[in-house]
This record gives sequence, structure tokens and C-alpha cells, in this order.
Amino acid sequence: MLSRVIAQKNFQKISKSCIGEHMFVTIMKDMQSRRPQHNEQFDLFNMCACLACVLLRLVTRVIDDNFPTNIDAFELLVAEHILNSPDGEHSTRREAVSHIKRFSKWCRINEIDDITLVKREDVEAFVNWPTMMGGRARTPGSSTKRNRLSSLRRAFRSLRQMGYELPDPTIDVVALLDRTLDANVCSDEDIKKLREGAPIGLFDSCNAALLALAEAGATNGEVKEIRVSYVNLEERVVRLPGNARVDERINELSDWGVVVLRERFAHVSGDDYVVVNSNGTKVSEASVSQMFRHIAAYGNVGRNGFNINSVRAWRARRIYQETGRIQDAALFLGHRSLDSAVALIGLEWRQTV
Repeated sequence: MLSRVIAQKNFQKISKSCIGEHMFVTIMKDMQSRRPQHNEQFDLFNMCACLACVLLRLVTRVIDDNFPTNIDAFELLVAEHILNSPDGEHSTRREAVSHIKRFSKWCRINEIDDITLVKREDVEAFVNWPTMMGGRARTPGSSTKRNRLSSLRRAFRSLRQMGYELPDPTIDVVALLDRTLDANVCSDEDIKKLREGAPIGLFDSCNAALLALAEAGATNGEVKEIRVSYVNLEERVVRLPGNARVDERINELSDWGVVVLRERFAHVSGDDYVVVNSNGTKVSEASVSQMFRHIAAYGNVGRNGFNINSVRAWRARRIYQETGRIQDAALFLGHRSLDSAVALIGLEWRQTV
């Protein structure tokens, strides 16, 4: 009896290492369905026989369905499925596909040519893969890690939706967020360059309005939700709606922000969104990030890795320098934690007490 238990445990350990835990669970469920009722002698030999049957069925399916295990074939199939999927906005789907293509590139660099060979450790390594910025390798930020992991999960989910059975190496992977990396704060000179780059292009007032809202503390998610009625130019304030990460609040606009928003409102009818796409439709968070990258490129600071949080942190740091209270900076940012506010604006606790 003891030898049977040990053999079964070894069988499970070897099976999981060979085919992955997700596939092992699928096979075990299949074997249980084949188990004769009221038969307590369903021993290791029967388990191996069932395992052989199930593996034969899976291999046959791979051959019949032309399963895309090659990395290049996997990339093409998943990208087409995601782009043609009705789930999510088109810009979000495009961003997911771009991360999947980077993952395929990472696999080729690391000599992984078959998607079935990808393990959890490989997923974690890709999520933390350094990004290139201005010819230098930089540790990926929190949002990049989240987006990479989310895109890979969507890729394997797409395979399941198409009917392919494949172990999912993204299960239980967590994109560890290092808040100490979030402090990439703009200087006054950087803000000046961003302002110079904002009004360039056919939709200059819209780009400038985006920067004005960022200077008022709006996040990517808040920028896309702000309507004309949220802004009071007479009192020089804007109501930021908040979301799951930040609280709703009313913040003061900068002098430059008042000027560009007044210009923007001359091109807006009714209670429309302040920031829209080039075709007049509502923007997504990915579109807001892309618009900001264009502004940074036009302002000749594109290689600095700035994002909207860099502008928000600049304004919050100025508030802290004026009042000496980190609480004021946290309220401006909408943060519920002083720790997160300190990390965003790049301060040490010793400097705030």
C-alpha cells in the first residue's frame, strides 16, 4: 500500500514536470471519468494506461488541428485572433499584440522556438525584461510589467477560446511592482520643453489640453473621462473624477493650463470630452499614453522615459516644497497612502519628518 502511494506521488511529480500542471489536471480529470465505478483496484498500471490514451488523443489533435506550437506560428495566430476580437478597444488590442510580438522576440533571443517549452520562469523573466530607452537598458516600470503579463495571459486565453489545449505558464505569475522605480520626475526645464512640444500637429489644442490636465494631477484614466463641465476656468480648477486607484478631487490648474484649455474649448461643442482621438471619439488609456509620448518627442525629451506620472509628480513635488506637508501632495495626487505619494515624487521619509 505504501509503495503504491509513493509510486503515485512520483507519477504526479514526473507528469507535472513533463507536461505542466495545467495539462496534468486536465488529464487527471479525464482519467477519473474513465475510472470504473466501485473499483478500488484502479492502480498505477491503469493510470499509466489512461495517461497514454489521453496523450495519444492530444497528440492526434495537435496533428489534425495543425497546432501552432512554433513561436512564429503562435504569434501570427494569436495576433490575428486578438485584433479581430470584439473585446476591448482597438488601441488596447494593438498594444497587447505589440507585447506578444516582443515576447516572441524574447523567446527567439533565448532560443525557445516552441510555445510548449515556455515555463513560468520564462514568463517572469520576460515581464522583467529591460526596455531600451535612448540606447540604454532600463528596468521596466510598473505599468509595463502589468501590460506585459496581461498581454501574455490574453494570448493563452485566446488559444483556449480557439479550442487549443495548452498549459498556461502565466498562472500564478505576479508582476511585482517596485514603487521605488516610479520616481521619474520632470524638472521645470523639462516642463518648459513639454509645453513647447504640446501645441505641434493638426490637433495641437487637444494635445496641449492633455498636458494641462496632467499638470493639474490627472492620471491616464482620468484624462479620458474629463468633460468640459468638469473644468471651471473662472475659478481656475478642474474636477478629477478619480477611479479605483485614486480618489475624486478638485485641483487647481496652472496658468499655462488655463490658457490652453480656453483655446481647446473654442473647438469643443457642448459637454464633450476635453481630450479626444483624431476622429473625435473617446480616447483609451493607451491612446492617452501614446499622445503624451508624441508630446515628449516633439519637446525633445522623448528619451527621458517621462510619462503622465512624471508631470503629476513634478506638480506634487512643488506643492510639497511650498507647504512642507507630504499630505498636501498626496491629496493633490489622489493617493490614499502617504507611502505611494512619497515614492511617486521621489522623496525619502527622513526628508518629510
